[in-house]
Amino acid sequence: MSATLCTNCRKLISDEEQKCPHCGAIRPTLLQGPLGALQRRNPLEFIFGISGILYLATLMVDPSAAFEFNLSAPLTGLLGFASPSSESLYLLGMTGSVAWLCGHWWTILTANFLHGSLLHIFFNLSWLRTLGTLCLQLFGPIRLINIYILTGAGGFLFSNLYKNHPTIGASCALFGLMGVLISYGRRRGGTFGDALSKQVWTWAIVGFLISFAIPMVNNAGHAGGFVTGLLMGRLLPVHGQRSNRSEQLIALALVIGTIAGFGLSMWKMWSPVTDGTPVCM
Repeated sequence: MSATLCTNCRKLISDEEQKCPHCGAIRPTLLQGPLGALQRRNPLEFIFGISGILYLATLMVDPSAAFEFNLSAPLTGLLGFASPSSESLYLLGMTGSVAWLCGHWWTILTANFLHGSLLHIFFNLSWLRTLGTLCLQLFGPIRLINIYILTGAGGFLFSNLYKNHPTIGASCALFGLMGVLISYGRRRGGTFGDALSKQVWTWAIVGFLISFAIPMVNNAGHAGGFVTGLLMGRLLPVHGQRSNRSEQLIALALVIGTIAGFGLSMWKMWSPVTDGTPVCM
């Protein structure tokens, strides 16, 4: 048992209190309002839900293109099955190329939740379930939100500055999660920390080898996300999931900024010409 502050009256209480003895607030160790919702819910549910909804939305924008079998396309067969059109991805927040040249900086946040095919979203969310659950157990929900969004943004930022190819997907953040876990494990040390660092290094090496073997993979984004994760892992406390007020406000700002980014992309990108080429304003 340890002491903490009631989120309502800011008086010292036990962190196991279900009701504040001073002001009567229910669940006084949890934040209320939007911050409380972020703290109480599993952020993986949010990431999975938004990613799935957006994937279906990009298919529905142009279903004929999504299910067209094109032998000349870079990804064909199973790899390219159910691939949204570029226009629909730009509309929902794909980063790089046209969007980046138009100054749409917020797409480094939104691209984290978009995917380019059924196999793409399946593999990314499968990896996210493993890595995200591990990070959730070690760092808590607020820090997981910050890690996922910031490492994804770091990966896309590096990719856009390096080659500026159109890009989407959760994999920049996945490599970011691995970077955080490696850095955290080295700092924590001991049997657990050393084993964690070695295991995740193995995953990261395998991930990089696979990504280099598959066409159209954003290796620059993976590297950028991984390095961002390594740096973030040096800032996280070695013990304890409880986030501070600054971390909570950062998480809220990132979530609001990401949601606003989807709206900005839909407002700023449209197709005024018959060939469907996206144009920005």
